Amino acid sequence: MAPSKKAPKQRRAGRPRNPVPRDVLLSAAVTAFADQGYAAASLDRIADDAGIRKSSLLHRFGSKEALYLESLSTVLGRIGEMVAAAAAGSGSFPDRLDDLSALITDYFVDEHRAARLLFREVMDRGPFFSGEGAQLFDLVLGTAVAFVEAGVAANEFDTADPADTVMSITGVHLTYFAVHELSEQVRGEPIFTEEARERRCREVVEQVRRLCGVK
Repeated sequence: MAPSKKAPKQRRAGRPRNPVPRDVLLSAAVTAFADQGYAAASLDRIADDAGIRKSSLLHRFGSKEALYLESLSTVLGRIGEMVAAAAAGSGSFPDRLDDLSALITDYFVDEHRAARLLFREVMDRGPFFSGEGAQLFDLVLGTAVAFVEAGVAANEFDTADPADTVMSITGVHLTYFAVHELSEQVRGEPIFTEEARERRCREVVEQVRRLCGVK
């Protein structure tokens, strides 16, 4: 008599064996929110892009608004870490400025939708900027202004208005990647190749140096 075949084991509901990393979920969310805005972005699309079910996405974050707020907090927090490290560094102000320019440029090349998300949130005065997230914007920009002021005090930067200079630098970093389709149209070539990354990094370093009055 042939041995009976065992029925396949039913997978129990609950946490998957290999859950999708949180940063992968947030990257998918940043892309969707940046492209469509908070109101129009679909949790179904985000879940599908991340390779999980919508119910699993909600289980991890609780709500669409919570996912949106954490997406922006992650993006702005990462930039804030770079700015804080430059401000607290021990090298010369121009060297720290160059390193910061390169780091932020690299970040936006790898996560160019992050630039569009920040741009859109401020333009729309969305739930992050209109709520507690405004304090994080103030902290990051305030740290940058203090860094430029310290460089001026050390006679290594030359600018009459550090706050205005920081806003100009913000435009240099954000606009190019926030409207990357237009940037590619104007340049007549892709802007996310390795060669384009290196060229843009050199250009940003030079532009930011001029804005800060580095001799």
